[in-house]
Amino acid sequence: MTIPKFNAIKAALLDELQDGQPHLLRELVPVLARKFELTPEDLATRHASGALKFENLVRWARQHLKDDGTIQTPARGVVQITEQGTQRRNIGGFDEPLFRTAELPAISQSPDEALDLAMEQLTTQLRSDVLDRVRQVLPQQFERLVVDVLLAMGYGFDVSSGHVTRFSGDGGIDGLVHEDKLGLSSIYIQAKRYTENSVGRPEVQQFLGALTGAGATKGVFITSAGFTRDAREFAGRLQNQKVALIDGTQLARLMVEHGVGVATTKTLVIQHVDSDYFDAAWDTP
Repeated sequence: MTIPKFNAIKAALLDELQDGQPHLLRELVPVLARKFELTPEDLATRHASGALKFENLVRWARQHLKDDGTIQTPARGVVQITEQGTQRRNIGGFDEPLFRTAELPAISQSPDEALDLAMEQLTTQLRSDVLDRVRQVLPQQFERLVVDVLLAMGYGFDVSSGHVTRFSGDGGIDGLVHEDKLGLSSIYIQAKRYTENSVGRPEVQQFLGALTGAGATKGVFITSAGFTRDAREFAGRLQNQKVALIDGTQLARLMVEHGVGVATTKTLVIQHVDSDYFDAAWDTP
């Protein structure tokens, strides 16, 4: 199951406090996780800020419910429903006028969720801008670019282990990345800078022939456009040789992910409460 929405977590937290007794928030986190049937993978999911997503949402839910008077914190790390919270639960919602003020508007996401959305939008736009620029470079520059991407991804033994072949008469091989210093294992590259045309099966077959002629078993075909379904199905059926197909969308994603062709303009430092510090400080007799 995916991590629930912010308001669902608020409602579930309020349900767990319906007995009117004080509860430790840190003990309610696993209770709520079981209630939402979250997997270990779900619980390990993090926000763009680095904070654990579900635990962070529970804490933001606590804070919002406290700010609007629904719950109180009678002691450090302890939460308890208030009389107003009991009324709200009986009414059955977070949008009732009784619980909405100009100072505390109803919200449907935590600040970290808003940051996640903003980061996703910025990254999507950046990938689009990168792909636009990639489609404007010269074919020779594109060949160098794809070699740089593979090196940035960790292929090759150092930054000098990849190179572009001669622009003409390359026999269908545009670049090489040596995975070891002796050249015993190499990745052969075909690069096609297209703006609209998709790469079809015949071009992939031609690249396969070039690999065979070079005695190679591994190849990467990268284009700034796309691949036809027939081309992908053909590559997927290969047995003795492996050819990875990377289209323009994937290329732009890899460039952004590995810092090729992009630069950092601002670094945002996001801090959160160090629970380990406080637990160690106040749990010790």
